[in-house]
Amino acid sequence: MARADSVGAAPDTTDAPDATAQVLVRAVTSALEAVGGYAGGIYLRSPTTGLLLLAVFTGLPLQLFRPWWRMQVNRPYPVAEAYRSGQAVLLPDAESAMSRFPQLMAGLPYPFASLYEPVTAGTDRFGVLVVLREATPGLPVGTADRDRLRRAAEQLAADLT
Repeated sequence: MARADSVGAAPDTTDAPDATAQVLVRAVTSALEAVGGYAGGIYLRSPTTGLLLLAVFTGLPLQLFRPWWRMQVNRPYPVAEAYRSGQAVLLPDAESAMSRFPQLMAGLPYPFASLYEPVTAGTDRFGVLVVLREATPGLPVGTADRDRLRRAAEQLAADLT
């Protein structure tokens, strides 16, 4: 099982924090295994309106993601777009990421694919599940991987509900 590092606040819940953390770690690990990721995390909505917090992250040093552990939902980043729109943002390679989110590539200057799946239950938005994996230049994210990531996010939403 992958080790996950907590960097943000757990969701506001009456459950024991350890139980919530276990749900989050399990969800990230499952998503990474499902789509062949090497790093990933979960952004959750904050009690502060319009703010997402990186609740767990695994696979890369946390220092790389320190600039993004707090994300305003109105920012031009894929995690914010996925949260706002309720639609997955799938960036299969650096070219795709650069054309849509040049500021993302300026912060992480190495080739990778990144997948952002909103975690929702009905009209309730919990956050965004994020997976980083090897780039697939010129190839879109496959239907099977999109479906597996969506199922992982749906399971997480059910667990958080």
